[in-house]
Amino acid sequence: MTTASRTTAVRIVLWAAVGLLVALLIVPGTEDGLRSALGRALAALRALGHGTLDVDPGFAMAMVVTAVTVPVPVLLAVVGRASRPGGVRQRAVVSCLLVLVLAAAAAVHADGRWDRFRDVATAGLVGVLLGSLLDAAVHARERAAHASVRSKRVAWTIAGLYGLLVVLVATWGTPVDGGIHPWLVRAIAAGQRLGAPSWLGYSAVEFTANVVFFAPFGFLAVLLLGARRWWVGMLGGFLVSCAIETTQALFLPARFASVDDVLANTSGAVLGVLLGVVVLGRARQA
Repeated sequence: MTTASRTTAVRIVLWAAVGLLVALLIVPGTEDGLRSALGRALAALRALGHGTLDVDPGFAMAMVVTAVTVPVPVLLAVVGRASRPGGVRQRAVVSCLLVLVLAAAAAVHADGRWDRFRDVATAGLVGVLLGSLLDAAVHARERAAHASVRSKRVAWTIAGLYGLLVVLVATWGTPVDGGIHPWLVRAIAAGQRLGAPSWLGYSAVEFTANVVFFAPFGFLAVLLLGARRWWVGMLGGFLVSCAIETTQALFLPARFASVDDVLANTSGAVLGVLLGVVVLGRARQA
């Protein structure tokens, strides 16, 4: 596919998004129809069992909004045919504005307009943040192609400690959050009273914690191997997570193995790879 054809395809996608936005604004019931269709799709995935998307429905919807908005900065880069790293910030700002407009459109026909706007905007802005990181990693990939001696030395030091932590957490006989569960629930309730999104419940915090827990895996893989082998961090994170969940299912009856944990851990590894590419690229540029 040529550059011109890719640009044309992206423009079609963006125009389709504009059409959806207009429909949300002027056609009552459009948003309810979308939410209903997404709800049926999520229910079908949950029916697979093994802890597949076993999260709060509100958080599942927020995950969909985040996933949809992640590509926006990269799509803007393709449309603008921009190659300047400085354009990353500009595209992030434009993407944030687009998300806020989308959130406002989604809230127009809602009963609790402010609550709907806050929930959609927060999930969408998280997607823009991740998409901007992807955009920055694309621009830094050439500079970060090879790991430096310094990055390898630092990575090996951290990797030893991190590996030990992963083994301890993975093989702990009881859920690692068991002792802090009551306090965590109270903290989440307090946050929602102060205006946190309604989807930010216990399942959201647990999923996010699993993402953050595996982010160092991908980050360290890039520091050790360079950006040319970015796939090692992603694939390695997936395989290690599968091994952990299998171990828990077979040998640790007090632990609950789930597909959601694999999804969260792998997402964390991907996030770490992107962050590693950006950091290594900037370090080699300095």
